[in-house]
Amino acid sequence: MNIKTWLSENRMPATLAGVFVIAAGGLGYLSWSAWDDYSAATDEYNAKASDLDRLAHQSIFPSTSNLEKLEDTLAKNQASLNKLTTALQEYRIPFFDDIEKAKPQDQPQSFQDALRNQVTAIKTLSVSSGSTLPQTFYLGLDEYENQLPKQEEVDSLSKQLTALNWIAKTLVSQRGLSVTEFARSRSESPSARSLSGPNGSRYMRNRAPLPSPSEMAYETVGTLQIALRCDQSAFREVLNAISSAPYLLVIEDMKIQNSVLEPPRKDADTSAATDTSSDGSVAIRRLPIIVGRELLNVQMKIRAVDFPAQINQPGVSK
Repeated sequence: MNIKTWLSENRMPATLAGVFVIAAGGLGYLSWSAWDDYSAATDEYNAKASDLDRLAHQSIFPSTSNLEKLEDTLAKNQASLNKLTTALQEYRIPFFDDIEKAKPQDQPQSFQDALRNQVTAIKTLSVSSGSTLPQTFYLGLDEYENQLPKQEEVDSLSKQLTALNWIAKTLVSQRGLSVTEFARSRSESPSARSLSGPNGSRYMRNRAPLPSPSEMAYETVGTLQIALRCDQSAFREVLNAISSAPYLLVIEDMKIQNSVLEPPRKDADTSAATDTSSDGSVAIRRLPIIVGRELLNVQMKIRAVDFPAQINQPGVSK
């Protein structure tokens, strides 16, 4: 049978057959695409349903165990802060000679009398120990030698006197030490500084304020500029005393210069280092000492730090 002849003789059936074949192919493609989309949607739905079921059966956050862990952590931090605060309180600088207990109107005169007595005592100690002080030495509080302080200044000055008196006595107790400067910084007034967040509040990010028995603040009682000249042994004793002081004294700046700026020449005459015995024979030659016996010129800036009394803070409600 000739297909061309049949198609020419039966054009209408042939056309309908071609249209049917094309329509069947298009319908098959659309069916396959729809089934693929259905399978992807079904898989996604099953995954979402599984996540929903898992989340629906989980414990609500925060759980009891999480809260217990958080409260335990806060309790440990609270204990550490209590311990630190107690330790810092031991370094508080007391008012000198209980001046704060005197009548308010008598406190300025009591401070001036105590200052004068301590200057005299330190000068006497300096003479007995062989140390020297500046001619104008007045414990860095020269302006109060001939005038009374204001009533509102007495508390701060009384604490300064306690710290300055201790430092001065520590220096002059070293034999041969020469103090060339003992000046208190007058530009700095005591100011409290606390460990605080923005706007002065103690915040943790996205959390409530951390409880504490005190504001963990400190005050700069005073800053002292000292210049002295001494040997290495005395300087070592001074540093050891400051490091173990009953108050918190911070050495902010220190410059040390050897009194002998240049070392001895290598070709210097060393004949003086040869000893002669009593019978005239030459003894063993000793090496000359190059360093170690020179005096030191020292400048130090010392800041006295005080801590306020404890301030009660609200605790954590459980």
